[in-house]
Amino acid sequence: MDARVADGGRRRRAATATGREVDDAIERTDGRARRAVSMSMAGAVGAPALHARTPLSRSNALSLACGREVLIKLESAQPSGSFKLRGIGRACALAVRRDGASALVSSSGGNAGLATAHAGRELGVDVEVYVPETTPERVRGLLRAYGAEVVVAGAQWSEANEAAVARAQKIGAPLIHPFEGEDTWDGHATLVDEIAEDLGARAPAAIVTCVGGGGLLAGCLIGVERCGWRDKTMVVAMETIGADSLNASIRAGKLVTLPAITSIAKSLGAAAPSPRVFEKCLALGPERVRSLTCTDAQAVAACVRFADDHRTLVEPACGAALSAIYSPDIGALRGLSEDGPVVVVVCGGSVIDRASLNELADKYL
Repeated sequence: MDARVADGGRRRRAATATGREVDDAIERTDGRARRAVSMSMAGAVGAPALHARTPLSRSNALSLACGREVLIKLESAQPSGSFKLRGIGRACALAVRRDGASALVSSSGGNAGLATAHAGRELGVDVEVYVPETTPERVRGLLRAYGAEVVVAGAQWSEANEAAVARAQKIGAPLIHPFEGEDTWDGHATLVDEIAEDLGARAPAAIVTCVGGGGLLAGCLIGVERCGWRDKTMVVAMETIGADSLNASIRAGKLVTLPAITSIAKSLGAAAPSPRVFEKCLALGPERVRSLTCTDAQAVAACVRFADDHRTLVEPACGAALSAIYSPDIGALRGLSEDGPVVVVVCGGSVIDRASLNELADKYL
């Protein structure tokens, strides 16, 4: 066991060094070459990626709602139901195919856990998912349907994560974090690579996304950078009030930990954002990253309208991003360049169903 751990450490150090070399190479190349480097690295583990290439389509309803061209990137079409499979699938594949892991441990009862469970099944390894007591039984059932072992630990995610960390250390398995990690962020950035391929020479005026811990936001920022859009594309980061740790941190100018998550958008329920993502947002400034919030009611209303407009169920976390278009008073698009379309990341809805959306609609609308 000690020899395997030592060998795994050497492989990880070598991989880290290779990653730095790739980062240096990316910095020296232009937009199209950067995307080629990234996509070649995505397949460097010797097998196809676990995520799907998702549609980018014009939304007539959203375009009419804000008076300009709006495109939707349908991450709800991913096999696990959300964008999480991009980054988490990459992290899982690297852990198994590169580092030889025979088991994976996750600390999420939502989209991240489902992505890990799906990836583990595809990779043929055991998966343990540690969830807090608040995780609905329906979601636990979805995790078990992938063959994952579900362990309930603690009243909130941070407590479940502590238990998962201890378990991963005990059995020598990698911990697949819900939103941290460069492998995960690079996997999420493939979303922007696909947008660039579909748009060709055009750059979007804005990419609108939601923020929990910051993994998807990190992927969007990395993707915008390597596509050569840094000075052309605003990234709009939406949160619901009560799960707005990034917005609170940006307003305070320092990392803020929320005392509690009071929003119904539990998928956004990170008490504090990733420190590195927060620092990146501060460095880029409001000219490049626009951090905004919406109410739970606005997020739910956006989910309901999107279901009517596109026959697709999404969860309130996704509704936060959609509210940037459906609720113009938020001011998400104010002052944007008219040269390119607005792209909204429809991050997914694997933890929503008709009954739960109806309950939310009855409560908030």
